[in-house]
Amino acid sequence: DVDAEGSPACALLVLRDGEVVHGRGYGMANLEYGIPIDTDSVFRIGSTSKQFTAACALLAEQQGLLGLDDTVGQWFPELGEAHALVTLRQAMHHTGGIRDYLTLLALSGRSADDDISLGELLALIGRQEALDFAPGSSHSYSNSGYLILAEAVARASGMSLAEFADEHIFTPLGMDATSFCDDATALVPRRAEGHYYGEDGWHIGRTGLSVVGDGGVFTSVRELAKWDAHFYGGRIGDPGLLEAQHTVGLLDDGTALDYAAGLMVTDHHGVPMVLHGGAFTGFRAELVRFPEQHLSVICLANIDRYDPTRACLAVADL
Repeated sequence: DVDAEGSPACALLVLRDGEVVHGRGYGMANLEYGIPIDTDSVFRIGSTSKQFTAACALLAEQQGLLGLDDTVGQWFPELGEAHALVTLRQAMHHTGGIRDYLTLLALSGRSADDDISLGELLALIGRQEALDFAPGSSHSYSNSGYLILAEAVARASGMSLAEFADEHIFTPLGMDATSFCDDATALVPRRAEGHYYGEDGWHIGRTGLSVVGDGGVFTSVRELAKWDAHFYGGRIGDPGLLEAQHTVGLLDDGTALDYAAGLMVTDHHGVPMVLHGGAFTGFRAELVRFPEQHLSVICLANIDRYDPTRACLAVADL
């Protein structure tokens, strides 16, 4: 149904040996103006952004600006005693026990629809008098950890995460239409609108959040092909960056996770696979890479009920 006339849908790109073997837009980028999706349409990619935030942190570490074994207390004394001993590495691997700010917002009666600053979110996290578990003892996905990781890069570098990523990732890779959008009111050329379907029809997804780190990247499937190429040649950073990006987290008891630097390192039918999905305000995203086959499938959708991960794996199976 995704190619039905008048419906938002997705852009799909299939890469084999670094070459585009299929690229197509399905459905509409903007229902109000009747603009169709193509492979240059720009989507918000939600948590698929986390791999860029983690890469920025790893690059900052390579530059000697911070250490991933630094504690949250070193960089964020305002977050108090409860968070003081959590390391940035644990924040990256979701093993720090930091409570998810989206859940905290919901409990406080607010949501991502509201205009909320980074300072307010850090204050909300800092008001928590305990963690969900002792750091390093368990694994629980937390957007707060990536908010903290992003701000640590900003404080260490003297640049915003958007500026750091542009200088050290997007510009070197020629990703001219990709950015961390840290202003909810900013103009984004070729932006597709996110949509959800309600009882009375289609609605546009909105957010007042201008924070980045856990999400916030706007990009296209063709732009992500340039990022994908980095994983076959180490096109940014010093030697060792690719290995660090794929190094999974460990619990204190030695248990290995399948979560690395904003990337899930796992398998599909026994075939090694790297991926990370995203979902926010009427957008859905997935980038799936099969390194041994040099095959990648990218699907960016602007409809909240679409499952791009399932679509990517179905295309990969074909």
